[in-house]
Amino acid sequence: MGFEKNLICFDCSMTSPVFCNLKPNEIARIDKNRIEVTFNPGEIIMKSGTPNTHVISFFEGLAKISLERRGGRNFILDFIRPPSFFSGPGLFIDKKNHFTISAVELCKLCLIDMDTFLDIMRENTKMAFAFMEISNNFILNLVNKMESLLVKHNYGRVAEAMLYLSRKIYYSNPFKLSISKKELSEMTGLSKESVSRILHEFTDEGLIQITGKTFHLLKEDLLEQISRNG
Repeated sequence: MGFEKNLICFDCSMTSPVFCNLKPNEIARIDKNRIEVTFNPGEIIMKSGTPNTHVISFFEGLAKISLERRGGRNFILDFIRPPSFFSGPGLFIDKKNHFTISAVELCKLCLIDMDTFLDIMRENTKMAFAFMEISNNFILNLVNKMESLLVKHNYGRVAEAMLYLSRKIYYSNPFKLSISKKELSEMTGLSKESVSRILHEFTDEGLIQITGKTFHLLKEDLLEQISRNG
């Protein structure tokens, strides 16, 4: 983890939508009360159970949001790509972090003082609405995730994960996987062995092609069908 401050908020090209409607004096206040931090892959950015003192704005890298469970087996709720913003539900409740965020790739982000953020949001209605939209989208993603776990069988979960990674995380097909098999299992709620077996079957059936870390979805329509039918 490294600390630095090389950017200026006025010039940032990776601004989250929550900050797009700030007045010049509000941008200056954000700029004054933030720090830029670099996290290496595997480092924890935010730890569940610790005080929630900052909101996070990502401008480089890939991180995962995890729900920590007893026994050391975590569950990945979602991934974060720039330009993304994250605060967590504890912002208005108990001022605690309820999820753990860890760097998957090298991550660069801004930690913005929570009190400064809340003060500006109270004064700026457009910012408050943008924040609510982001928060509601996160909740909706959680609902969809829970529905997937409750309704879909193993094949549907893995097919859904492949499509999600291609379309929402890497924005490419083929794509080079930067997460591990363990993280794939935590993403689908399955064991590593089950994920490996299903990926092998998808390969044998000509649905996907795996070369090293590169995944090519050969038959997206069939993967969609498997994902949809569970």
